[in-house]
Amino acid sequence: MSELTAVDSGLGAAAPLPRDNGELVFEEPWQGRALGMGVVALQRTGSTWEDFREHLVAVIAARAPQHGETAATAYYSAWLDALERLLDERGLLGVSSPAAR
Repeated sequence: MSELTAVDSGLGAAAPLPRDNGELVFEEPWQGRALGMGVVALQRTGSTWEDFREHLVAVIAARAPQHGETAATAYYSAWLDALERLLDERGLLGVSSPAAR
């Protein structure tokens, strides 16, 4: 897998990941952890970014905005839901999760 340099916005265009002094920047620590979990899960399961992207686009399209939620929180919440769906689809969670149904 190539170095992670951009994320797909789900709107058909890639957007650069936010950086400060060359380092990735997140609003909250859990957002960086979510990104890292996704990268490792894809590598270890042999999944492709396209596999993941399909789930992410579907989750973003179906997810209603939460009151007071920032764009970054909404995105990384959808990211985690999409990761859960992908892993569930591959039978790696053991029990079907509510988000994957």
